[in-house]
Amino acid sequence: MNRIEFWRDIPTSLGVFRLAEDTAGSIHGGWHHVGDTPGGGTEDTSLRDDLAEWVEDLARGESRPVPDFEIPDGPTFFRDCWLVCRLIPAGGVLTYRELATEAGRPTAIRAAAAAMRHNPTPLLVPCHRVVRTGGGLGGFAGRTAPTDQAVRLKRQLLELEGCDAESLAHGGILCCS
Repeated sequence: MNRIEFWRDIPTSLGVFRLAEDTAGSIHGGWHHVGDTPGGGTEDTSLRDDLAEWVEDLARGESRPVPDFEIPDGPTFFRDCWLVCRLIPAGGVLTYRELATEAGRPTAIRAAAAAMRHNPTPLLVPCHRVVRTGGGLGGFAGRTAPTDQAVRLKRQLLELEGCDAESLAHGGILCCS
C-alpha cells in the first residue's frame, strides 16, 4: 500500500473534506466528521485545485463531471465496484444488487456493500449513490442508524443531486430528477 504524501482540507457547508494523494499519485478522501480521513503526509493547500473546486461546487449543489484522477489499489472486486460507482451520474442511484451485477458478480451483494464501505475516495467515487435494494437509504461510512451524522450526510448529498432521499429513506419509490 502506498502512503499518503500530500493532503489538503476543503471546508464546505457539508463539513470539512480531506483530499489526499499517495506516493503513486492516487487520490484518497474522507469527511472529517463521518469517517476515516487519510492520515500522514504533508499539507499542501494547492493540492489538486481542480478536485478541490469540484468538491466545493458539489457542496453548493452544482453538478459537473469529476476531473480525472486515479483510484487507489484495492482488491479486484472492490476496484471493479469503485469503477462502476464512478459511472453513476449525479442524481442517479444504483442498488447494491445492481452494483454487484455491473461489477461482474451478481450474487456478491454483501461484497459490493463492503466495497462501498471501504471506498478510499468517497464523494469522488460517489458511494453515496448506492442504496438498498428494498428502497432504503442504506449505510454510509460503515454506519446505518438513520439519525447518524454519516447517514444524514448521505441523504444531504443525494438531495443536493436532486434525489428524493426522504422518500428513499422510508422505503418509498425513489424519484430523481
